[in-house]
Amino acid sequence: MATAKGRSYHIALCGILSAICVIMMFFTGVIPAGGYVLPAFAGIVIWVIYREINLKWALLSYSAVALLALLLTPDIESKLLFAAFFGYYPSVRDTVNKIKSKLIAFFVRWGIFNIAVVVVYFLLLNVLGMAELMEDFAGFGEWALLIFWGLGNIIFLLYDFCLDNMALFYDKWLRRKLQKVIK
Repeated sequence: MATAKGRSYHIALCGILSAICVIMMFFTGVIPAGGYVLPAFAGIVIWVIYREINLKWALLSYSAVALLALLLTPDIESKLLFAAFFGYYPSVRDTVNKIKSKLIAFFVRWGIFNIAVVVVYFLLLNVLGMAELMEDFAGFGEWALLIFWGLGNIIFLLYDFCLDNMALFYDKWLRRKLQKVIK
């Protein structure tokens, strides 16, 4: 069990980083490309909590940010993407990577992404009645959904690759810089 000083540090760090995530999620309705980019960045901020404290605190912060984003932020698509994938994925990804077979680990990560995308867009189209999403893709013809899903998978591969490099960058350089500022 953490000491009182450790617990107060954990609470303060989670509170500050969670507030940064909520601000990022709020700007998804203001910045044009922010609907996809900012939830991904907010997930990386949650990942910092995982790296500095542990998975339990990261998931607790993710839950708080996801709830606040669902209540306060304007862009419904981005808040669902954060809640269903981007918010927890960077933190859970390290746990999935502990699977001995790299191929199985990759397919588990890929499955997490694809299940999340299917759930989000099912909710958007069928539960929340946002049929205008399909109208946006009408220019692509009958293949619009498959093209969009394929592009999403390519973006996922790039995001996953960037998370690998982000971990190296964070561990080798950024963590030391941040710890000097905090102390």
